Amino acid sequence: MEGINQTRYAAVADDLMEGISSGRYPVGSLLPTEFELCELYAVSRHTVRAAITQLQNQGMVSRRKRVGTRVEADTPSGGYSQSLASVADLVHVAETHIRDVQEVRHFVADIAQARRLGLEPGSHCFCMSSIKVDVNQRHSPLCWTDVYADEIYAAVIPTAEQCPGELIAALIEREFGQRIDTVDQQVRPVQLNAELATRLNAAAGSLGLNIIRQYRDDQGALIAVSETVYPDDRFTLVMQMKRERRASIHDV
Repeated sequence: MEGINQTRYAAVADDLMEGISSGRYPVGSLLPTEFELCELYAVSRHTVRAAITQLQNQGMVSRRKRVGTRVEADTPSGGYSQSLASVADLVHVAETHIRDVQEVRHFVADIAQARRLGLEPGSHCFCMSSIKVDVNQRHSPLCWTDVYADEIYAAVIPTAEQCPGELIAALIEREFGQRIDTVDQQVRPVQLNAELATRLNAAAGSLGLNIIRQYRDDQGALIAVSETVYPDDRFTLVMQMKRERRASIHDV
């Protein structure tokens, strides 16, 4: 996999996907343990866990404590997996969406939170909850955002409150010398509960869009996670997919 121009964990995920689709790891079987995968690919546990999370997000595997990682499907649950164009695109969005901090809480991640967000079970984390507004329409809420990060990055909280137009993950980069290499994004529909609908000036029970973004370094280690909920009339997801260009006889 050394020649693949991508992050290590994405390369591991691609190779595992190929192994599943080819029948090397048949549906119903267990993948090798994390330790075995670390040895097989000569990578860290962070990298292996990030790769497995990517397969989980695509519905190809499930994980159970004291059981292992079970192969559930030989193809991704969706026809295409969306990838962000660049981290710079997210930074630009942050500059136009101003953060109005509602609360900051500190907690220990339980198993359910860890599974949903990609956190380490039992890790000490903080969560900054905000209402985002457009820089040109500050009285109209756009969305609700929860940003999660390990407690070791808690010193970034005052800066995030003072710099409402900067991406929190980017602030962690700057203050802690980290580097965001990849952002994994999951998008799903949700129903707005009464409390969230009230905060966002939307109808309770109406549809919304839930977006979870996991910000990772080049080893697959998690830097931060954001979970954003938009009412359905305030966000449009646009994607463009191009067919890969194949070499022809005239290119040789």
